[in-house]
Amino acid sequence: MRLASLPLAALLLGACGSAPPAAPRASVPKAAPTHDVEAPARPRLPKEEVAVSFDRGLWRLEGTLTLPAREEGERVPAVVIVHGSGPMSRDGVMRGQIGLGFGFQIPVYQRLADALADRGYAVYRYDKRTCGAFNDCSDGGFTSVPYTLLEVEFATTEYVLDAEAALDAVAGRPEIDPDRLVFAGHSEGGELVPVLLSDRPRVRAGVMLAPPFHTMTVVLEQQAERVRWSFTMAGQPERAEAEGRELLAAAQALRQIERGTHLGAPILGQPPGLWESWIDLARRAPDLARKLDRPLLVLGGSYDYNVAPSEIESWAKWLDGSSRAPHRVRVIDCVTHALNCITQPDATRIKPDDIGRDISPEVLTEVSRFLDAHASRAKLTEARR
Repeated sequence: MRLASLPLAALLLGACGSAPPAAPRASVPKAAPTHDVEAPARPRLPKEEVAVSFDRGLWRLEGTLTLPAREEGERVPAVVIVHGSGPMSRDGVMRGQIGLGFGFQIPVYQRLADALADRGYAVYRYDKRTCGAFNDCSDGGFTSVPYTLLEVEFATTEYVLDAEAALDAVAGRPEIDPDRLVFAGHSEGGELVPVLLSDRPRVRAGVMLAPPFHTMTVVLEQQAERVRWSFTMAGQPERAEAEGRELLAAAQALRQIERGTHLGAPILGQPPGLWESWIDLARRAPDLARKLDRPLLVLGGSYDYNVAPSEIESWAKWLDGSSRAPHRVRVIDCVTHALNCITQPDATRIKPDDIGRDISPEVLTEVSRFLDAHASRAKLTEARR
């Protein structure tokens, strides 16, 4: 209650036993009542997609930034997707995995971006430098790129620098909060996340989806075994033997690279320098991950034929001794390398209707919870106190 609204006699009562006659005085006008005035609500902007490109060396890489619904002027957290191996477009289209075709295609990165935007996160995805007009974004080879340039322009170190340039392009936009940035890598890109976080201490966390723990030498040996089993079960023993033998030969060549005895012939159609670059970064990734003071989410699937569940379990054992950050590692039942779910637990009895046509809801739940825990505004405010 405001003092000015009370009669003066009432203010004096209690100070003495009785009040003397009040002297005549001019009347004091009552103050006008006041009300808190709320600031007008800012306009609400819809979810939208914005074209964002950036230059890196010889290349201009095109991409799409998916922005969530938000208030005008609000800055939102952002996730940058880092591709898996091969000529991946910004949408990350996958038609199956080693030894198992789906019969349809899933734009994995586009679906991930759309789902995370619905949860309040901006997501940037871009065309990998191996995906362009020179090869129609296909595995048919780099028809218009000189072979001598391949080892330089398509080395794994270049993919790391591309991802960092993509982060910079996004962080400078007015819609993005530069203090809430996250890398989310898939497959080869997942293996690069510890390298990226080590290079960029401002990035708050990293998501590693189906990341190998070992070098591709080990992974190719695992894939050879899986391919032989898959095609044998499908009644194609000749194909099982041929493709298994090809992968094992590639793994043996990679071991020669690791020992420094490889003579320079292409491996699975690619220059050995490309593999050497990947091997080098893959060897560094586990040690860098253990030293990080920011959290990692490592997810894999029990139905992943490209990166075996044992690779994710190796990450779990390795990071279990790390006390610098609250890492989370999990193998999710039924999930494939494309992050969808196969509901039939018996791999020899899979039918078309058993194969999910979208990213597993459990994968999205895990990623969303991790982002909410480490990139939300509440966590940012708490960290600044």
